[in-house]
Amino acid sequence: MVLRSVGSLVARRPHVLTIAPATVDPALRLAVEAELGRRRWPVADSPADTDVVLVLGTPGPRLGGVVRAVWAGVPAPRVLTTVPTTGVVRSVLDDAAAALVDPHGRKASLLSPDDSNDALLPGGTGPEAQMADLAFYDRDGLALDALHVALGPVLPHWPAGLVVHATLAGDLITDARAEVLDVPASVGPGSRGRSPLGPDRTRLDILTRVFGLLGADHLAVRARRLRDQDPAPGDLTAFGRRLRRNRPLRWAVRGVPLVGGPVEERTLEQRVANLAGGLGGSLAPPVRPTAEKAVGALVGLELGAARLALAAMDPDTTLGAGPVAAHTPEEVTHQHH
Repeated sequence: MVLRSVGSLVARRPHVLTIAPATVDPALRLAVEAELGRRRWPVADSPADTDVVLVLGTPGPRLGGVVRAVWAGVPAPRVLTTVPTTGVVRSVLDDAAAALVDPHGRKASLLSPDDSNDALLPGGTGPEAQMADLAFYDRDGLALDALHVALGPVLPHWPAGLVVHATLAGDLITDARAEVLDVPASVGPGSRGRSPLGPDRTRLDILTRVFGLLGADHLAVRARRLRDQDPAPGDLTAFGRRLRRNRPLRWAVRGVPLVGGPVEERTLEQRVANLAGGLGGSLAPPVRPTAEKAVGALVGLELGAARLALAAMDPDTTLGAGPVAAHTPEEVTHQHH
């Protein structure tokens, strides 16, 4: 009875964790995000904060292992379900809300028994994230732990299917390598893709994720609504001007370099300004780098800045990356002040 009452309360506005493969249809992802926004269902920050695990499309074996690991950390009442096509988005979410009231925690059958279990848990809590050694020194000469972590693939506003194998010295990324789960081979070094969404929707899609990470919810909601509607060019231009005049926004993205040439812009501030300035115009869609180039640009950034930079660069994970071999203790090098 208590669980049913809790489920009834949760079902009104369940926290949803979406998991998508790199090859997910962009139209499906946008349809799900639009419907979640219409219902005002919050995005879950972690498995512990999750009520509904929503898998978009069909996950490959490695991402299937991630789904299993995430599901194991979700407390009851909980629902695990999949959205195969855009035509069933509303019915799937309706069923998920109804299932939360079920005291038995009903879930959809999703993964086969032979799926891989070598999962990388969200936030880099997989087996590769447990190894540390004294390897780096800060400016005061104090030794810092060099921690090898796997970031992704299930994080809010994170590129689909991407895992960043990073070495951290404190909060600073000192090495980073890209892997796209179930899409191992990159098309080629320096390959760049363009989003199938079109110029304005691509810019708004990127800005929605950047604003979400910044906690600028009002800007994120406005950008998402414009992305999901068919606004007049004047509305887009006005929104772009508003963003370019927004001093708190400029301050929030200032001082983050985009090194290595993954995109045309040299800084995150320039990237956001160009995304905003291109709204409603006739410019081509922004260039999307490969996962390798985007992740390579994260070296030297702190974790928070790295997530913002990655969202703004919007790497094309359909091109693939990796696989990346696990770190071993012998790989840890010692650098001195």
